[in-house]
Amino acid sequence: ADTVAANLAAVPGYGEEKAKILLAVLGKRFGVCPPGWEAASAPFSDDQPRSVADMGSAEERLAVRAWKKAQKAAGKAKHE
Repeated sequence: ADTVAANLAAVPGYGEEKAKILLAVLGKRFGVCPPGWEAASAPFSDDQPRSVADMGSAEERLAVRAWKKAQKAAGKAKHE
């Protein structure tokens, strides 16, 4: 999983955060779970509705938006 994350981060236009989010999408939405994927994609692999990895329906999209709004109101970043 660390190798996948490193390879994704090396793609032009990608960085560490996008690589972690894509790795979380692969694990959460598609069941592609190489050993260590949760640690390599943290914090996006947790149970918080914080990214596209947590969106599978309109309700889940609204939950992500609400979570991000609450984080912004609390002055926190999406990785906190």
